[in-house]
Amino acid sequence: MSLFEEDPEDYLELVKDWEDPWPDPVIEKYDGVYVVRDDLLNAGAKVRFVDYYIKTLPESVKEVVFGNCPATGYAQISLPIICKRYGRKAVLFMAKRSEDNLHPYQTRGMKEGAIYNWVNMGMLSVTKAHAKKYVEERPNERVALPLGLEHPTVLGSIMKVARKAIIMEPSEIWTVGSSGTINRGLQMAFPNVPVNVVQTGHSMNEREIGRAKHWVSPYKFDKPIKPEEAPPFPSAPTYDAKAWPFIKEHAKPQSLFWNVGA
Repeated sequence: MSLFEEDPEDYLELVKDWEDPWPDPVIEKYDGVYVVRDDLLNAGAKVRFVDYYIKTLPESVKEVVFGNCPATGYAQISLPIICKRYGRKAVLFMAKRSEDNLHPYQTRGMKEGAIYNWVNMGMLSVTKAHAKKYVEERPNERVALPLGLEHPTVLGSIMKVARKAIIMEPSEIWTVGSSGTINRGLQMAFPNVPVNVVQTGHSMNEREIGRAKHWVSPYKFDKPIKPEEAPPFPSAPTYDAKAWPFIKEHAKPQSLFWNVGA
């Protein structure tokens, strides 16, 4: 059975007239591995990939709502930044934390303009349900984003950015994965290149993994990587950095790793 309901090139066609407004990805080499340094954006790689989606929402949509972000999630930084660019509000539903126990990403999200709705007993299934109910109250003015910000135009945007940025033929591609959106977009962009995904959150299902070789980080999803195992470049310690031990041990020469943020 095909991984995608449409030909992957159909996703690319959706964004054919779009150009990534962010600086071109920087690719540097570390220990024989090509690293896409999207940590240099200081906003998370998904500001690139969700740009078209947010930009082309109907004018009536004033609020972009997300209920699938853990405290360590980078979406709470990326979303308010991109929403602000297009005159919309980023509204988050997240597990309640005391003010003196906020994660640095949450503090940054507030600074970028995200509106936080704190939920008691805030498992992701609960925060997602709260977000859904909130959108249903004003469906013309609010839109709920899916897990991983996955949308056909997001996948198309990943393909377009990646094919422009990666001019060499890597021996294989590595990313971390929770929802797996970026990894699947790269699978689509380079159908003949082997792909690896290092699971850092919930147990990924077959669809989320796609054709990637699946690895599982031994760290709990909210625990940062040990400094001695971290990569030699800025990388999110509870997310992207957890791929580096696997890359060091298993990656082929001339592999490529997409570093989403720091």
